Amino acid sequence: MLPIALLYLSLLFPNHVSSQETTSSPQSLIEEGDRHWSLRAGDPRNPETDSKEIDQAIAVYHQALEADPESLSVRWRLMRALFFKGEYLTEENETKKKIFNEGKTIGEEALHRIRIEASKRTGQPMDRAGPVDLAPVMKSSPDTVATFLWSSANWGEWALAYGKFQAVRQGAATKIRDLATAVSLMDPNYAEGGGYRVLGRLYHQTPYVPFVTGWASTKEAVGFLRHASEIGPHNSINRLYLAEVLWDLNKDSRNEAVKLLEDLIRDAPRPEFFVEDQAAQERARELLEQWREKN
Repeated sequence: MLPIALLYLSLLFPNHVSSQETTSSPQSLIEEGDRHWSLRAGDPRNPETDSKEIDQAIAVYHQALEADPESLSVRWRLMRALFFKGEYLTEENETKKKIFNEGKTIGEEALHRIRIEASKRTGQPMDRAGPVDLAPVMKSSPDTVATFLWSSANWGEWALAYGKFQAVRQGAATKIRDLATAVSLMDPNYAEGGGYRVLGRLYHQTPYVPFVTGWASTKEAVGFLRHASEIGPHNSINRLYLAEVLWDLNKDSRNEAVKLLEDLIRDAPRPEFFVEDQAAQERARELLEQWREKN
């Protein structure tokens, strides 16, 4: 039963009470966060992206997580927003560490909840199962796919912020590999080949450490990134990463690498990925300049 004060409010101002209840619901908070997320590019005419909208998205997703701590839907959205802020709007490395550390922590908490759900579905204890083992059990859960991808993305940037070798020693490379592999198994098309994109970048950038990351391979990376580019041919990050790995593969593949970057630079940024595409184009220009100096 409503308290007396709320009862009078509901009689006199029914829309007011309904609005308060709606505003505080996890679903309405997700929708509000998504609205801010869609505006993350700010004013495209302004060369400096305003962080106001992404900061508001993060704040609202935090509220939604407080309202529903079990929600994977909230968790992957929050990880996605943190990744964007750390990757595109943050320059200071110590700040990056804090952002991506939060992102990977949210991902680890989400993994714990996914294991609980998988145990319920199978009737078997899966409290130690890794993402690859969980993939067939949770394949029908789009939120699990998204959670694994954005967890792998935050782990990846966390590794870069703390240093590749330190991250490898702490098991980050294996963690990222397993999360991204699970994504590619569950939904190869998710985020325009996101699972393959992360795997390709990981296999290319991971330093070789005997008995730890012997699986890393530039040749394998090319295969993953070609898969990603076939799924998402207009995705600027797929094209950028593929060009980088082709340049490093051998001299015979360097003409293709250059053409990929030249085509990327000529394309207009996609409105829904304006910041991401502009950043990829800027990186492409830098790489082309470096490559031409070496030649």
